[in-house]
Amino acid sequence: MKVSALIDFFIHPDYFLAPDKLRRVRLFVRACLLTSLFSNAYVWLSVYFEYERGVQLMIFNVVGFLLLPLLSKTKIPINILGNLYVLIGAVAVFILTYFSGGIWSAIYPWIVSIPVLAILVVNRTSGLAWGGISYMAMQWFGMVALQGEQLPVEYNPEMKTAWFVSVLPGLLLIILFVAYVFESIQRKALTELEEKNKILNDQKETISVQSADLRKHIEEKEYIIRILAHDLKNPLSNITSLIHLMATEEDTEMRNRYVEMISQSSEKSQHLINSVLEMELSDQNNLKVNWEDVDLKEMLKEMIEEMGMRAHKKEIELVLEDNCIQHAIVKGDRTYLPLIFENFISNALKFSEYNTKVRIFIENQEDCIQVKVSDQGPGIKEEERENLFKKFTKLSARPTDGESSSGLGLSLVKRYAELLQGRVWYEGEFGVGSTFGVEFPVLK
Repeated sequence: MKVSALIDFFIHPDYFLAPDKLRRVRLFVRACLLTSLFSNAYVWLSVYFEYERGVQLMIFNVVGFLLLPLLSKTKIPINILGNLYVLIGAVAVFILTYFSGGIWSAIYPWIVSIPVLAILVVNRTSGLAWGGISYMAMQWFGMVALQGEQLPVEYNPEMKTAWFVSVLPGLLLIILFVAYVFESIQRKALTELEEKNKILNDQKETISVQSADLRKHIEEKEYIIRILAHDLKNPLSNITSLIHLMATEEDTEMRNRYVEMISQSSEKSQHLINSVLEMELSDQNNLKVNWEDVDLKEMLKEMIEEMGMRAHKKEIELVLEDNCIQHAIVKGDRTYLPLIFENFISNALKFSEYNTKVRIFIENQEDCIQVKVSDQGPGIKEEERENLFKKFTKLSARPTDGESSSGLGLSLVKRYAELLQGRVWYEGEFGVGSTFGVEFPVLK
């Protein structure tokens, strides 16, 4: 059986529910067993020195310290048990000192160990109390010596030197034991504290990482919601405008054309929702692009027709400048490409004054096709241009007819363009107008 298991055998189960009490009761049991073993050695020393009273008291100590741990199986408070332990030892020391010559006894210095053991096994209060008792006992022995009274010496006086040589080192062993226990307790406490600090630091780091991940997920969710809120406005606005036109249109062919355009806008909205949901599932880092041949000229013509009602409300003329280009075919995605041009044209209409013109240019370059959207709005200040394509950036320019602006559109344009291996830019002069451009590699 291990020593720790032997010690725990004497302890009442309730003590295991309170770590601090368990530590103290374990120390109490350990002290009792060690003191009993220590007293057993002094039984034989007392026999050797023909000290009959010492034999009796040491046997009393051996038995008493062996029986004390059994009381820790009861619910007697540990403070009471600890003080009982100190009492047994103190009675033995005081009696042995008295019957072996008082202050001239080798037992006399052992009185110092009584309050020290009280502090160790019980608490500071008991240590102070036993310190007071021990102090008064030492003073009494001192007064007796000063008065010249001789206390009895019951051991063989012819063996006095051997008596001192044998008994006094025991005090050193007691002091070493106390020092060892204190150091052991302190070291264990520091080790536990370090382990708890390490666990706490690990938990703090884990919480910090989880908190950062949570913030990131929240920001991504908000970003997705803003994307939907922003990019659904254009097709929904087109649907609303077309429905108003249908209400007053009597020509069956035109009504059928409006129905077709409404269907196209609804389909675009559905595509957008699916793409955004796909963006969420792919963590916004690995978006799936459905590559296919797209004629930018045809796409822009359809878009101008769809957004014509919005332009008409502000009496703005939408003009497509194609330089007689028959086709402008690129590899792209029919969900993301329209979003780029819808944002450009929508912004141009939003920031243009009434009775102005928005021009859309298609230019065939050597290795790419460029599309530019120019308006006659206020333009962008020089110091604000570096923030144009950043998320949630709102500039000093304001819509001319109370339209809303989230500051998200151009950041999405940049994202979509880069996703399709293109690039976007701004050119213009403050106070004159703005031109936004995008280019894509030509189909080879």
